[in-house]
Amino acid sequence: MESKDPRDYDNTEINLYSSVLGPVAIESGVKKQILTLLAVRDYSFDELVRVTEKAKSTISVHIRDLEDDGLISSHPDPEDNRKKIISLSSKPIGVLTRRDREAADDEIQRDKISFPFTPGDIPSFFRFAVKVFRTEAMLMGINIDPILFQCGLRVGSVISLLIIDWDLDLLVGKVNEFWETYGLGSVELTGVDPLLLTVKGCFECEDLPKTGHGACSFDTGVLTAVFSRYFQSPVLVTEEECYSSGYDHCLFVIKKRD
Repeated sequence: MESKDPRDYDNTEINLYSSVLGPVAIESGVKKQILTLLAVRDYSFDELVRVTEKAKSTISVHIRDLEDDGLISSHPDPEDNRKKIISLSSKPIGVLTRRDREAADDEIQRDKISFPFTPGDIPSFFRFAVKVFRTEAMLMGINIDPILFQCGLRVGSVISLLIIDWDLDLLVGKVNEFWETYGLGSVELTGVDPLLLTVKGCFECEDLPKTGHGACSFDTGVLTAVFSRYFQSPVLVTEEECYSSGYDHCLFVIKKRD
């Protein structure tokens, strides 16, 4: 996985992490890049220097700061004790950001014009409740995608026990049946190399305001758990298209982690 250039990170945004020492706020673009890389896999110090294209002294300072904050840890490289391997030892909480506030406020105002769910329809009310939760967080300038992803992992680990099948077509069929039964949308297998899933009527994002970026962190977590069980190996699930970014569906790409 390639990480963004640190200049691409909005330094008006503050990334929040939970470490053993407590919550930590990260504003530095380089620190954000390092933590993003380590969220995927462990890196050696030299790899981080190469990928970030920063001087060794610069990376060394950031590594020391992140270790002092309890966000990362290091251990000797088993193949070369003179080198060290760096690991993430914390969890992301979310991002303090202004970018979705206007879209959230517009959506909240629209909800005041017409009744926002169908009385007596439980899935309709559930979707409305999810929408209210998300838009209120957006209006406050809080992106809680990491928490939603972790919740999705927990839910997905339970769902996978009910629907697991070692035949891919049958598994996707069971996923779709589960989604439709509980009013979550519909799921279709649209590619196998890489594995592509298209979701229509997505409960998580179809009703959200258009923000220009994906919004399905909970679904991403669920699918990560389900397909990690199917492959019996960790997978990386990426949402490449989303209702919230202007599409009429959501598209998830699923690959085994390197």
